[in-house]
Amino acid sequence: MTSYFGFAPSAQLQQEIEVTRQKAKLGSGEPLYHHRDAIAQGVNAELIEHTLVRLVVDLPPNDKKDTMLKLANFIKEKSGALLGSLLGKADNKQVLQSIDFLEQSAHKNAQGENRVGFAIPDSLYDQMQASFAGVANGDYRNQRDALKTQFKLLTDLTIKHYMEEFNKTLDLGMMKRGLAGAAKGVISTAVHVAIDKLIPALNEDELKIFTSHYAQLLYRV
Repeated sequence: MTSYFGFAPSAQLQQEIEVTRQKAKLGSGEPLYHHRDAIAQGVNAELIEHTLVRLVVDLPPNDKKDTMLKLANFIKEKSGALLGSLLGKADNKQVLQSIDFLEQSAHKNAQGENRVGFAIPDSLYDQMQASFAGVANGDYRNQRDALKTQFKLLTDLTIKHYMEEFNKTLDLGMMKRGLAGAAKGVISTAVHVAIDKLIPALNEDELKIFTSHYAQLLYRV
């Protein structure tokens, strides 16, 4: 079995994935870059929605909630703008590399439900599930440091997948590669700082909400 971190795509994003999959198979010569761009921007927006925005909605109103909303908006703005600068018109031979990458990121979980995500080390999956179970059983004190480390690792893997591996499928010049590298560093640093501040500040009820939310995004197939 393989361990994954991923979210359930919206009906609109899933439809775009299916349409693009069919058009790529047909090989009619129709330009595909519009479809690639739509999927990439959709995945970016919905990843942030599932990993940050929906979590924040469940938290009670306080300064921590405000901080997370600011972080979510910062990441959405920076990553969306970066994608917009990297994507654009390209021939199908080049675009198909990106479509193949995105195709590998779309799969089904053990229940047969559509998911968009990527494989993570089994060791990280096991560690996070153990921490989630610890929190559920009331072991808050011992899990906070472990969760900080685990979520930083998960953040790095997410950024590597979507902002490094995906970018390799694009025909980027030196300037755009530099721009992408700089943006990746800024976003990674911002999330790491937020994790260090947020997790220790969560009270027991908030920590349960936090871990329960992310438990839904981890699965094995």
